[in-house]
Amino acid sequence: MKSKYDLVVFDLDGTIADSDLGLVKVGIKMSETFLPRKDINMDDYLFLNGPTLDETMPYLFPGYDLDELIKKYYEYLPDSIKDITMFKGAKELIKLLKKHDVDMALLTNRARASTEQILKRHGVFKCFKTLVCVDDGFKKKPSGEGLRHICQTLGHSPERTIFVGDNWRDILAGQDAGVDVAFIHQHRRPHRLDVSAKYVLDDISEVVEVLKNGK
Repeated sequence: MKSKYDLVVFDLDGTIADSDLGLVKVGIKMSETFLPRKDINMDDYLFLNGPTLDETMPYLFPGYDLDELIKKYYEYLPDSIKDITMFKGAKELIKLLKKHDVDMALLTNRARASTEQILKRHGVFKCFKTLVCVDDGFKKKPSGEGLRHICQTLGHSPERTIFVGDNWRDILAGQDAGVDVAFIHQHRRPHRLDVSAKYVLDDISEVVEVLKNGK
């Protein structure tokens, strides 16, 4: 496949992995231990997908110690892996790019242990040249630090790199790192209207057209 990009970096949750069911179940379990806001609803639990835990935990369970909340979250997290699926077309896309020797990496605000579990469970772990996860010590998205590290590690220029994500934090991270962003629009996600990406897609399968033709 002839592509204008040498490196494709994917976000995980909400981009290639549909983790909503697993995260909602974690949120409900935590609600059995920590009293949530009285006006909490299902959309609030979906807030677990995208931001970091130090953002979501105080929002969902105000008044509790953050370290205690995060510890309990990670206790419940392993059981949620079985509920996480790949979006339709995501695995096929990754396998196609691998077949055509397109370098791929992954940048996520999820911890490394569960990230690797998800990728291995769905048979795509070895397709990625490198992973940068939230516990690797880099600044979290919307910082582009993780993206810059990936480009440097794999020896690719930002100009020949594209980041595929579903969140406004992904867009800002791409802009900060100087890489193009393909934004997969999820209607169930809140989005900052003042943030725009080079490409706006309705489905992950459209990434192939972007790589081939840059549109």
